[in-house]
Amino acid sequence: MLSRQASLHESRGDYEAAIAGYDRAIEVEPRNWQLYLLRGSARFKDGQIEASIGDFDQVVFLEPSQDPYLWQRGISYYYAGRFGDCRGQFERHRLVNPNDVENAVWHLLCVAAEDGLEAAQAGMLPVGPDARRPMKEIDALFRGSGSVAEVEAAVREEGSGARFYADLYLGLYYELVGEEEKAAASIERAAELPDRGYMVEVARVHSGLSP
Repeated sequence: MLSRQASLHESRGDYEAAIAGYDRAIEVEPRNWQLYLLRGSARFKDGQIEASIGDFDQVVFLEPSQDPYLWQRGISYYYAGRFGDCRGQFERHRLVNPNDVENAVWHLLCVAAEDGLEAAQAGMLPVGPDARRPMKEIDALFRGSGSVAEVEAAVREEGSGARFYADLYLGLYYELVGEEEKAAASIERAAELPDRGYMVEVARVHSGLSP
């Protein structure tokens, strides 16, 4: 019941109340790793990056088999500037989610932050078929073999469902190549989506905590 109430607060964007609810639930069930995952996610959405990592670490402490699944921790590592930990998390996540373009992109961002874009592209993780549009085009863009125009063309073919991913990842790409104004505008469009999905919250956090 406590976690359901906290989840309801989280769905409404009241992260302070959600975190307090998860606190109470953890007091009752201190070894329930799922509660730490929920609280860590809420803390990230609230901009509490280091605290979110602490919760994700506790997930792994209580249930080590969850480690490769914790892509959320990889994103928190990125915003904490822990780029070596970040790349390691996404390399492990690929073992359980090999077709995810987003995983490969976040890994590239972590590597690029330390080693530069050229090295990151050379070591970009391979991915299988990601059926979401415009993920194939986003993958090619970050690898250096595609273009913004191809991403936009895919969005026009697919419709509004593809617009969010294009805005988020084009924003990250523009930032990577130093086009700051385009990056900010694109990320802001992604953050304006009236949704509380995790990646929308990533866009909102990015707007305020861009590394």
